[in-house]
Amino acid sequence: MFLSDRDLKWAITKGDLLVIPYPPKIGPSSIDLRLDKADEAKIWNIPKFKEDNRIKGHGNAPELRIGTFDYKNFADEFMCSPPNVKPGDDNPGLVLRRGEEIIVKPYGFVVWQTKERVGTPEEGSQLICFVDGTSTRARTGILVHLTAPTIHAAWGPWPITLEIANLGPFHFVLKENDVIAQITVAKISSTPEKSMREVGSATVGQTHVTGQGSPSVVP
Repeated sequence: MFLSDRDLKWAITKGDLLVIPYPPKIGPSSIDLRLDKADEAKIWNIPKFKEDNRIKGHGNAPELRIGTFDYKNFADEFMCSPPNVKPGDDNPGLVLRRGEEIIVKPYGFVVWQTKERVGTPEEGSQLICFVDGTSTRARTGILVHLTAPTIHAAWGPWPITLEIANLGPFHFVLKENDVIAQITVAKISSTPEKSMREVGSATVGQTHVTGQGSPSVVP
């Protein structure tokens, strides 16, 4: 069963749903999520990764053995901030920073966290959340939170990491407080036996999209 606006407000009031700070907008059955400051937008440093692969004898292609990699360590080493550009600069990068704006060109990919910290208590939790893009923005070709929409019970509250891709024809200009995602909330059949911390979730305690630290800027 999905929660309506009155149930969402009541769940936040009771502490069954954790959204910090209190959301500026609660729709009929969803809560808007805002982008955090531009410093939290990150991209993958592919040149550095390719060089690391070459040194390790894996060839020149950016081949990632995704079934065995450790995300926190990998992200801490190879995730970085988009390069800075000034208005009028001709930079071939697919994701760029211009002042406090992030420019995402077609086929660009950026990871960016929400301003809101979202989750449910580690004990007695009976709610799960689902992250989706907003429909009107999706029609321009922006994809948000690609394949991992579920905020599991007994997780958080921490910022939600959004995986943002541009499959449209436009250069998207994104900035802090933009609303490009939302959550819906549902009730599960019973309280989980273990929290996400107890099962060893890699995203427990995340304060940055890397899960740890604050990455450098791409050269």
